[in-house]
Order: sequence, then structure tokens, then C-alpha cells
Amino acid sequence: MYFTRAINKRMKEVGEQLGIGNISTYTARHSFATVLKRAGTNIAYISESLGHQDLKTTENYLASFEREERVKNAELLTRF
Repeated sequence: MYFTRAINKRMKEVGEQLGIGNISTYTARHSFATVLKRAGTNIAYISESLGHQDLKTTENYLASFEREERVKNAELLTRF
């Protein structure tokens, strides 16, 4: 737990220095899975890479990204 907290603190500093906002190990994990999914990678491979025991966990994880993306796009479309 301490190790992850220390990495996240440093990643946040780097993100701020680069002007890309708060990044974390969760952000990296999310990006990793999203890039693989959009590239058409087999979900079983993504699941294994993320350390999930059950394919359904990965499917739910990836579906949550899609919902987040839809909400973000809807906000862009209705911002005027």
C-alpha cells in the first residue's frame, strides 16, 4: 500500500509538471486496458494482463470505461 501511495504521489507531481493533470497508477492501468481494447486485443489477454481471475471482471472493468467515455462526450456535446 505504501509503495503504491508513493508512486501515485510522484506520478501526480509529474502530471502537474507536464500540464496533464492528476495521473496515478489507476490512470496508467485504465490507459493500458483502453489502448489494448481499442486496438482489438483479445479480452482474455487484457484480463490476464490486469491480473483478473474472472473474464467477467475484465468485461465489467472495460464497460465502465465506455460509460465514462459516453458521459464525457455527452458533456462536450451539451456544453454551450
